Amino acid sequence: MTATVNPERVLKDLRDLWQQLAQEQSETGVLRACAMTLIVIAEDEADCEHVRQMVGVLMHDHPSRAIVLQAAEGAGVTARVFAECWMPFGRNQQICSEGIEMTADAADLGEVARLLLPLIVPDLPVVLWCRGPRFFSTRYFDPLFGLAQKIIADSESAPNPRGAIAVLKELRSRGARIADLAWTRLTGWRQAVANVFDDAPLQVSEVKIAYAGPLSTRILYLAAWMEMSVPSARVSLDHVQGDPGIRAITLSGKDGGATVRRTEGCMIEVRAGGRVWGAVMPPADAESVMRAELSITGADAVFESILKW
Repeated sequence: MTATVNPERVLKDLRDLWQQLAQEQSETGVLRACAMTLIVIAEDEADCEHVRQMVGVLMHDHPSRAIVLQAAEGAGVTARVFAECWMPFGRNQQICSEGIEMTADAADLGEVARLLLPLIVPDLPVVLWCRGPRFFSTRYFDPLFGLAQKIIADSESAPNPRGAIAVLKELRSRGARIADLAWTRLTGWRQAVANVFDDAPLQVSEVKIAYAGPLSTRILYLAAWMEMSVPSARVSLDHVQGDPGIRAITLSGKDGGATVRRTEGCMIEVRAGGRVWGAVMPPADAESVMRAELSITGADAVFESILKW
C-alpha cells in the first residue's frame, strides 16, 4: 500500500502484514527475524527494484527491517511495506523479514530522517548503505548519517577516486564509522599477500602494483595498505594494458621477492620461494561484498588506519 508517510500508519501496515502472513501460513507458522535496521539509499527506480531483490537475499544471513529509500527529484514522501520470506533447507517453517519502500525528494531528507526515527527497530544496530557515486558529490544525505552506527558506501564508481577517499576521511574525522565496499573487494588480494609473508619471511625493498584501466579507489587503497604493511618498501603504481582493475603485485628484495598475479576470471597465481600456487578470489559483486561487510560487527581497524594514513 502506498500513502503519504505517517510513521504510525507504516507501523500499523507492518502489523497487518504479519497478521496476513500468519493466516496464509497457519499450518506451518512464520518466524519473524530481525537483527538490525538496514537503510538503503537506491540510485533510481530501477535500482530500487534491484535493491529489494538483493536485500531479500541478504536477509537470509542478516535478517533485518530493511528500509529502501529512493531519493528522486520532485518526488513526494510515500511508503509501502513488504516482506521477504524463505524456507531453510530441511524445515517446513518460513522465516520472514520485513521491509519498507520509500520515495522522497533528495532535498527533503532532513524531514525523512525525522520520519525514520520511529521506524527504526529499538535496541538493534542501524546500518546505512548509500549506493552509487552521488554519496561523494552531494550533502543531501548528511541528515541520515546520525541515524546509523555504520555507514557503508561504494567508491568503486566514483569519478574522482582521491576526492571520494577525502570524503570518507572527512566523515571518519567527524566520528562516523565508515565502510567502503571498494575496500572489502580487496580481501582476496590482501589474503594472498599475507599468505606470502606467512609462508616465508621476505625482506622487501620495492612493491609494484600493476593495474589496467582507470585509477580507482581500490588501487589507491591497496597502495596505502602496502605502504602501511611494508614501511621499508617503496610502493609504485604501474599502468598496463588489459582488463580494468588490479593485474599484479610484485614484491622485490634481496631474497628474490614474490609475485601475485591475476590470471583468468577470478583466479590468481602466486609465485614465491620457488613455489607456484593458485587461489580463487572472493566474488566482487555488491551482494557478496555486502554480505561480508554486514558480518563485521565492530570497527574495521585496518580500514580505519588506511583512512588515517
